Amino acid sequence: MLQQLGIMLFEEREKMGVKQRNIADGIISIPELCRVERGEVEIDYFTLQALFERLGKSIDKLELAISKLEYESIAYRIAIEHSIQNWDYQSLQKLIANYPVYNDKKRPIRKQYMIVLETVLCFIKEQDYRSCLQGMEQALVCTLNKDWKQEIWNRQCLCNQEIRIILMIAYCKWKLENKEGLAEKLEQLGRYIIHHYTDTEEQVKVYPHCAWLLGQIYLEQNKIEDAYAICKKGKESLVENGSLCPLWKILELEKSCLEKLGKEKEQIQCRKYQEALSFLYEVTNTSLESNIIVDFMKSSFQGEFIITNELVRDLREANRFSQEYLCENICAQETLSKIENGKRSPHKRNLYKLLKKMGMDRENYYGFIEADKYELYEKVREYNRCFSKGCLKEAKNLLDEIEKELDMTRPVNRQFIGRGRIFEQTSQNKISREDANKQLKEVLYLTMPPMESDKMIYRVPFRTEYLIWNHIAVNLRKDGKIEDALHIYEELINCYKRSKVDMRFHAVPGMSLYINYAGFLEVHNELDKAEDIGKEGLRHCLKCCRGDIAGIILANLSLIFGKRGLPELEETYLRYGYYDLRVKRYSVKDTL
Repeated sequence: MLQQLGIMLFEEREKMGVKQRNIADGIISIPELCRVERGEVEIDYFTLQALFERLGKSIDKLELAISKLEYESIAYRIAIEHSIQNWDYQSLQKLIANYPVYNDKKRPIRKQYMIVLETVLCFIKEQDYRSCLQGMEQALVCTLNKDWKQEIWNRQCLCNQEIRIILMIAYCKWKLENKEGLAEKLEQLGRYIIHHYTDTEEQVKVYPHCAWLLGQIYLEQNKIEDAYAICKKGKESLVENGSLCPLWKILELEKSCLEKLGKEKEQIQCRKYQEALSFLYEVTNTSLESNIIVDFMKSSFQGEFIITNELVRDLREANRFSQEYLCENICAQETLSKIENGKRSPHKRNLYKLLKKMGMDRENYYGFIEADKYELYEKVREYNRCFSKGCLKEAKNLLDEIEKELDMTRPVNRQFIGRGRIFEQTSQNKISREDANKQLKEVLYLTMPPMESDKMIYRVPFRTEYLIWNHIAVNLRKDGKIEDALHIYEELINCYKRSKVDMRFHAVPGMSLYINYAGFLEVHNELDKAEDIGKEGLRHCLKCCRGDIAGIILANLSLIFGKRGLPELEETYLRYGYYDLRVKRYSVKDTL
């Protein structure tokens, strides 16, 4: 299912003028990269991810249908991350011991990851920075020479994992008082990230960490203004993307700088941000990370996954097809049974035939649209962000540009553009909300036609399909049909929970779902359920490292406490929601 991504990688690399060796060296051979870029072969998800990252691009914005084994491998890494976050030596040791089941050690990027894990495991037990330094240097040479500065000078590109290793090496040297030339190296690394990681979703995963460490070194060198300036840059990167990691560390550094600079007014604001962040973790019974190694290892990945075996099974059941009928002239019934049980990955050609027979004419799984150009996905992201900023005119112009470049014979593209046009007309009061919902259902049926199943939402929706359901629910609520709107959200959340995919991997839909569902329940005076859903949404935000969305949910929760006659809690949640939100143009209740 990842072959089309190889073609997209080629298009983006060529557009950027990057040579093949600059993204391939240390990861895969040039001949293999050529085959990947022609779409002739598939490579594993983590290697493909690293290649995109070496272009400074994030594949988070893409929605992929993957096999059960691929998903288990991705989810396993999250479990590993969780054990590191909890500083749980025994749990991490067991996970590392079993991880090779999912790990192709022939791949340098995976071998590197294993060495990093083993090094972190030893560090958790021994707290030995020298051993940690040696382990990280050993990991780095799996894909890079030790002299990474020379590699950058030669235009070698770095992936996210490599940058994190370099930062951990720098951190260990700093703790060991081996600081000669360290600031200059981090300055160069910071410039590289800012210049090369043009995708801010990818940049925010590593730049704030670099800014924090450089700021600490400046502070020790008594370069207070420099420390404060780089700290502000790191914080701005986090705020722009609503990210939480490593916000607490950045705020602590900022407070130290402000105290030394005597900026009392700014100190008050910094303390309020810290209080708000601390409150968010307290409400969700989550501990703040105390070790920067945790922050270095923590992923803010927000990818979207649908497991192919679940998609086939849910569609078949919704169509009320027997396995025998569905697999006729396509594959053996035994093969279909194994596919649905996740014991076998479907052959790409047969998967398309199965889906088409069930009314889904879709060959690519790239989220909102189907296109071969990565830049179009970047434009879609800009378009979606326009609504949170209230920039409707800019949104319309972007949608016009996107439509011109899309293949409009593809149903998913017609659906995306159609949904956007209906939203434009509704926001300008050119059509009624009732008519808008009729039209929204028509574009929804392009990819998600009604089935004989009793369930209205019979499978996990793709991103645009989710947005259409969400838009319909918001229109219903505005027309006073709150119970119908709640029924949609109830079906959506049940559908996501039926899936084997963790809600973390439905990051973007999950955020607005929790916001609106909790908000609508509050309007309907189902206060206990509204609070439960709201707090579940806060935990989802922490898993996805999103503080801005958590701020909206806190504001929603304040309304619940207001209705219960608890003014102190109402004021506390609203105040901390404001500081976590940091973006004033969000609509608290009706987030589209």
